[in-house]
Amino acid sequence: MLINSNTSSSIKDKNMELKIRILNDIVPSFVDYPDNESVSLCVVMMGCIHHCVNCQNPLFQNANYNEGTRVVTVSELKSELIELCKRNRTNKIVLSGGDSLFPGNIDFTKELINEMKDEYDFCVYTGYEIDYVKENNVKGFKFVKCGRYIDSQKRQSDKTDEKIIFASPNQTLYNGDYELLSENGVYYFNKN
Repeated sequence: MLINSNTSSSIKDKNMELKIRILNDIVPSFVDYPDNESVSLCVVMMGCIHHCVNCQNPLFQNANYNEGTRVVTVSELKSELIELCKRNRTNKIVLSGGDSLFPGNIDFTKELINEMKDEYDFCVYTGYEIDYVKENNVKGFKFVKCGRYIDSQKRQSDKTDEKIIFASPNQTLYNGDYELLSENGVYYFNKN
């Protein structure tokens, strides 16, 4: 199935289910979720229009990139995530990419979060700014990391017991109420 990289919404199959292309492996990660104690599952979605210089996943900008990827429906991914969360003893899920709010992914992302938000905590990674998130009525996440990677401002991303540092200082972290949590691309976990 080809996914239109210029579409404004996720592709629907003949049963009217949303579909997107993701990386085959959904892997546990300690470094991607913005807290100092949780393992999360990282779902990597294909498709991105930001074209950041020295992007860490330039092949994933193509919504149809098919090497090591597969097409899933919301219900298929939801079932898989429930099972993987049980196996990895977590309720934390990171939606990454590409870009999880890429026009071809946004409806899928919103539906997935809406179906799972009562029991699972989502962190959405996007190159878009928070105004885009608000305008597109993306809700139900615990965190959203916004902002394109800017190569001229690059630094080593890192996660310690005290903080998470994003790859460029313009990247910002917000909570589910769209409140800014980070400063200069750094989020302190226990800041009072």
